[in-house]
Amino acid sequence: MMRWSSLIFIALLGGSFTLLEGAPAPETTKLSPSTEDEDKNIFTCNLCEDFVNDIYELLRNGTVTDEQIVEYIVGICIRLDIFANPDQVCGGMARIALPTIKYIDSTDVVNVGNVCGMLLQDQNCQFSDVQQLEWTINLNAETKPPVNQPSQPPAGSPTVKVLHLADIHWDPEYLAGSNAECGDPLCCRETSGEVVNATAAAGYWGDYRTCDLPWYLVENAVSQMAELHPDIAYIIWTGDLTPHDVWSTAKDENIMIIDSLMTLIQQHFPGVPVYPTLGNHESHPVNTFAPPEITDVELNTAWLYDEADRQWARWLPAEVSATIRYGGFYTALVQPGLRIVSMNMNYCYTLNYWTYFKSQDPASSLLWLSQILEEAELNGEKVHILSHIPPGNGDCWTIFSREFARIINRFESTVAAQFYGHTHKDEYKIFYDTVDVTRPVNVAFIAPSLTTYSKLNPGYRTYTVDGPRTDSTWAVLDINTYIMNLTDANLKGSEVDPVWFELYQAKQEYGLDDLSPQSMDTLFQRMVTDDALFQLYFKNYHKNADQVVAEGCAGRCRSNMLCRIVTTDIADQSKCDQIRHQIFSHPEF
Repeated sequence: MMRWSSLIFIALLGGSFTLLEGAPAPETTKLSPSTEDEDKNIFTCNLCEDFVNDIYELLRNGTVTDEQIVEYIVGICIRLDIFANPDQVCGGMARIALPTIKYIDSTDVVNVGNVCGMLLQDQNCQFSDVQQLEWTINLNAETKPPVNQPSQPPAGSPTVKVLHLADIHWDPEYLAGSNAECGDPLCCRETSGEVVNATAAAGYWGDYRTCDLPWYLVENAVSQMAELHPDIAYIIWTGDLTPHDVWSTAKDENIMIIDSLMTLIQQHFPGVPVYPTLGNHESHPVNTFAPPEITDVELNTAWLYDEADRQWARWLPAEVSATIRYGGFYTALVQPGLRIVSMNMNYCYTLNYWTYFKSQDPASSLLWLSQILEEAELNGEKVHILSHIPPGNGDCWTIFSREFARIINRFESTVAAQFYGHTHKDEYKIFYDTVDVTRPVNVAFIAPSLTTYSKLNPGYRTYTVDGPRTDSTWAVLDINTYIMNLTDANLKGSEVDPVWFELYQAKQEYGLDDLSPQSMDTLFQRMVTDDALFQLYFKNYHKNADQVVAEGCAGRCRSNMLCRIVTTDIADQSKCDQIRHQIFSHPEF
């Protein structure tokens, strides 16, 4: 997940503290558009630019020590009063990330005037040289085959069941009864300070506040998944295994967490293939994924890619090792006719400092993707793309997202589905044709998190996929989302195991004939005008978490959530503008 203290040291690069997850997120703000909001956006850009320039001057001042830069960051945190322990959180994050920032600055590659526009991706933010950031992938568009609407599989056709795990965020230091209201990015630990009243105490099975999961809940969840779903054909695992203590991360601890969770899944699903990808939290410092040309062992990401290759070898064929160790991505044949492509979308992440150093197709991953899809097209294979960060969200660099969307458009007949995590919410995203912008061409399915962080019930998904046959589409036929009610589990206490249950089945819940791009677009169109249907989506989006669902979602909250569904290129806000016009012109919606 992108927010909270993973943004703290981005403040050193010019990040806006209004983006902190502790502040109201856009989807829960219930304001209509106004000049005041526009002024606030401009102020955010101005704040970012001032901060970037200040840090730039400090880095270039030969008499300023590293510790003085850290003290400056801590001072900003103190003045903004954003954490209970600014020296621990802001200072810790600054000390961890400073070597990377100093190296990037020393190369003179980054145009300081472009940083805030890239970071905030706000139309009010200016670029000093936007053309410096421009690039494109050559796609051989003229070879695109005719698009045929895939037919639904005949009744009784074989299917496969797929389990999707996302954003576990196990916290080895979780302590039931500890302070869940510590005022820092991660609480519910022995070090979280005094528990001032009973309501501030962390629940036994987890907590809705800024807390991650205890080991025994992770064990319970995986154990019950295995019992509930003995027919799983394979597992897709879209990253973020480590906790949100980003001011105190360490390579050894991250490796321990990765190994423990991989072993747990292997024990409960013996013989079941797993297709993993890397989340932004697996790296150290958090979010930092250097391009392959960075060879300094203290700065590059080779340690993580080597560990991923070692861990994933439990399930993946040996031939994928080279691309994993090179850039953290791979492709593997699940079975004849179906290919998995696991992307490393951390290269597009605007909170990855290396994105500012190398934004033009880092590790040539999109060029590689287009080549893999072209080979799959020639071989008559269908492809499932999986990664952690969904393209088209506000924290995936817009040019990368645009080029990714162009690739999806070119290979719409080959890419059968996409799968992501990162947002912690239960949602989806529609890709549209680049010429006929009303025609949906693909769907990205974004799975809910196992962690409760924050204000969420734990959850996971299964998919029913069109199975092996001569003309299989390998399309997702249905989605089942499962949760446990955290409030109920904590009321019953440690002596009673939580009950995991099906929250909803997509086709039945939303009245869908299928989950094709056309049907998911129709669902989106219905939600624009049908508030009851939208509120049902809102409930499932938050995994039926008591507090959030009770608040409801209207106005700006509603328009922003709908906008997320149809945005695959941040720079193109046309569909979002239409949504806002419909909602704010017709308050009865």
